[in-house]
Amino acid sequence: MDIAVSSGPGLCPTVITVSGELDIGTAADLRQALAAAVTVYEETVIDLAGVSFCDCAGIGTLVAARNLARRRGHRLRVHGIPAHLQRLLHLTHTRLADTDPSHRAA
Repeated sequence: MDIAVSSGPGLCPTVITVSGELDIGTAADLRQALAAAVTVYEETVIDLAGVSFCDCAGIGTLVAARNLARRRGHRLRVHGIPAHLQRLLHLTHTRLADTDPSHRAA
């Protein structure tokens, strides 16, 4: 899995772009990057368009980031959710904060 973090000055949104497999072997790295971002920035965007696989550990990582952002009073947005991940989120009744259907991957 590759994680790219880009952010602007001050409390501008930071964007975390994830690609590859998000699973039990890689989730800890993403969890750490997301925790750092949602703690510092008022708005964090996660771009998941490049995620080729996601298991329950990956879902747990995304939910943990959502929960941490909420506790901090910060905003978490999720973009580019691939169809396979949309299905997994639907089957597990998992809703990530500020998921906009117009930003879902085809």
